[in-house]
Amino acid sequence: MPFETMYKSDFYQLEADFERGLLKALWLRPVNENELKIGGMKLYEVLRDTKLERVVANAQSMTALTTETKEWMSASFYKLLSQTELKKLARVLPVNLFHQLALESVITRAEALGNIQFQTRNFSDQESALSWLFA
Repeated sequence: MPFETMYKSDFYQLEADFERGLLKALWLRPVNENELKIGGMKLYEVLRDTKLERVVANAQSMTALTTETKEWMSASFYKLLSQTELKKLARVLPVNLFHQLALESVITRAEALGNIQFQTRNFSDQESALSWLFA
C-alpha cells in the first residue's frame, strides 16, 4: 500500500502507511524554531488522530537547535507524543556529530523529566530505523 500524505510544507512532510501502522516524518531542510514547533505539533496531531503506533523521524537535514527549542522539545513535545498511541519512535539523526549530540540531549532530558512513555532509538540511516520499528 502506498503512503498517504498527511501533511506537507516546504520544510516538513508526514506520510502514513495505515496497513503497517507507520508514520514517516521527514524534515526537508534546516528549520527555525517556529517551523520546528509547527512540524512537531503536526506530528502530534496526526498521531493523535490516526492512532498510529510507529514513527520513523528523519532529521538528517537538521542543524543546530536553540536552547529554547531543545527545552520545548524535552519539556512539552515528547510529553504530547506520550499522550498518543505511539509505541516506538526511530530517529534518523544528522551526520554532523554536534547536531546528533544536540538531538540526543533532548531525549535524555525528556526521559529524565519522565516525559517519554514509548521506546525510542537513534539511527544513522532510514533502513536500520525501519528494521528496528518492525523487529
